[in-house]
Amino acid sequence: MSAILVGVDGSEASTAAVGWAAKTAQLEGDELKLVGVYDASTSDYAPGLIIPQDVIDAIRQDATDAVHAAAKVAEEAAPGLTVHCSIVDGDASRVLLELGKDASAIVLGTRGLGGVKGLFLGSVSTTVAAHSHGRVVVIGGPSKDGPVVVGVDDSKVSDGAIKEAYAQASLRNTKLIAVHTWTPLDADALHGYGIDPDEVERMSEDAVAAVAERLAGYGEDYPDVEVVREVLPEEPAKAVLEAAEKYDAGLVVVGSRGRGGFKGLLLGSTSQKILHHATLPVMVVRS
Repeated sequence: MSAILVGVDGSEASTAAVGWAAKTAQLEGDELKLVGVYDASTSDYAPGLIIPQDVIDAIRQDATDAVHAAAKVAEEAAPGLTVHCSIVDGDASRVLLELGKDASAIVLGTRGLGGVKGLFLGSVSTTVAAHSHGRVVVIGGPSKDGPVVVGVDDSKVSDGAIKEAYAQASLRNTKLIAVHTWTPLDADALHGYGIDPDEVERMSEDAVAAVAERLAGYGEDYPDVEVVREVLPEEPAKAVLEAAEKYDAGLVVVGSRGRGGFKGLLLGSTSQKILHHATLPVMVVRS
């Protein structure tokens, strides 16, 4: 059976990630894998330094305690869910990417500063989201019930995100808010360039028709999902985040513009901005 993998470090952010992942695993019929990663190696600047065994043991114990505490959180969030726990020594990003190859999703907290000496910092979340070939969810704040927001652009890059967003909205029995921005300039800027309000309105209507066409096929697969379209001139990341706030969303889904090759699998700028500023779960889906 497939499983959702969660990186655990004992911080408040990772605890929120465990709760969200447990509920989602139950909804999707998955199991849950909790992994605590600790790194007892020294840096290149001190290659001859030997870390005392009692220090290594203490670090490992911190990781073990964090995972056991996370298991209790998972069991409370989703009673009856099958939960697996493991402790691994190594670089957090690489361990999670390797273990996550067979996972249905990787879930991480962001800005975690506590627990196992702050291993799961924002950089780990960003690295995993940029390099994973599957779904990655970064929890930027407490999870809650609410609509699913998806960013829609005019390319096939967003198709995977759209399909996933429909599936999540259907699973969670909630609305889908589809956000599309047809120019990064807001209305005031467009007016400043001499484009009158009627013309802005006409271009927005044309964009609404284009978005409706892109969503049409997925809507047939999920007839139970009510869709609200937000089409406007605005910087894309700002538009998605504002829609999430406006509708009190529970999840944001975005695509990723992977370019191939481990070092080249960079997140698009819009996805990065959303990940860095969101205060709710954000799912990155690679097409």
